[in-house]
Amino acid sequence: MSPANRDDFPPKTRQAIALRAGHRCSFPGCQQVTAGPSDESPEAVNMIGEAAHIHAAAPGGKRYLETMSREERADISNAIWLCATHARLVDRDEATFTADALRKMRSDHEARCTAEQRKAAATGATSSDLVAVGPDIIFVGEVQAIDAAGWSLYLRNFVEGDLGSLIKFIERFDRAAAFERYLLVSALGDGRVLADAPSIAKMGIGHIVRCRVLPGAARIRASDLPRDFAMSESHDLMLKGDNFATVSGLEALPQRVKSCLSLQQGESWFHPEAGTRLAEYYRLLRESPWFEQLFKLEVIRQAAIPYEDPATNRQYTPLQCVERVHGIEILGDAPTNNWLPIRVDLEIKGIGRWQHELSICIPVEPIRRPSLADLLAGPMQQ
Repeated sequence: MSPANRDDFPPKTRQAIALRAGHRCSFPGCQQVTAGPSDESPEAVNMIGEAAHIHAAAPGGKRYLETMSREERADISNAIWLCATHARLVDRDEATFTADALRKMRSDHEARCTAEQRKAAATGATSSDLVAVGPDIIFVGEVQAIDAAGWSLYLRNFVEGDLGSLIKFIERFDRAAAFERYLLVSALGDGRVLADAPSIAKMGIGHIVRCRVLPGAARIRASDLPRDFAMSESHDLMLKGDNFATVSGLEALPQRVKSCLSLQQGESWFHPEAGTRLAEYYRLLRESPWFEQLFKLEVIRQAAIPYEDPATNRQYTPLQCVERVHGIEILGDAPTNNWLPIRVDLEIKGIGRWQHELSICIPVEPIRRPSLADLLAGPMQQ
């Protein structure tokens, strides 16, 4: 079958379904670990897992469903993570392994992984946490050292990207955009701009990533937050007399957090690099503990990494007054009308530790917007 006729999963979807499965085969009783070090070289990885299609990727395949769109076939909802042996098995026996049976197999396995991960977190069974190096590399690791020379981290295994991606990031560091040169450490609730390219050294079955970093970005006091339009609990502008109501200073803090985290990357025509990846993470990892962990990492990025506003040539962190992210808790199973309730636990300049419940906008479906050129051209033709 020609690859052009197959609706294969994008790389990020393959990584996400493996992550949801804990990099273990979802087949009942198997639990085989599907990734590990290879003897070929210190950088090589032995991958024996597959993102298998529940409904086949191409006509003639098992459980092929003609009524599905190409996007639906390549969506994570049509994927199950299996070892190579069981991926072949389910593709030979369509009668036993129906689409419903495979969906239940995936659901049961992910539920076990979720329970194990939450139990480990509750008992403190692991000290490892998430680390991000630039926008395309996230790994499970832990802090080894922090000193005047920089931050050193032990890399256990990748969540997004791989060793090759990290090497490419190092090689192209001088050509990378300023907003891509950062380091985030969830365990610290903080991040830094990288002073130069990281270095990697082999250590046991993992690696040490050494990063020279710049001093922490400047923050303003919460009392100095600029004036903004006030929003109601129903997320609408409010009137005060004949004018729109406004808030500033400490009163503006909940709204600052809400508006910052609700802006998705790519939504702003004038600031396409601004915003979070929370909607992307939600679509790939909803109902998984990984979503909450990646959520915290994104809040750290908004708190610690300055964004350069091209309109004013000013640099500032999007959250402006947040000095540390202690924790993020998801309070709802799913967004209601695209609004997800959360609880934030933040260190705020000028007031100290601050906890607050609020809702942020996370579009469940990708937003399809007309281009700026379309808008300037006038009303779209039907």
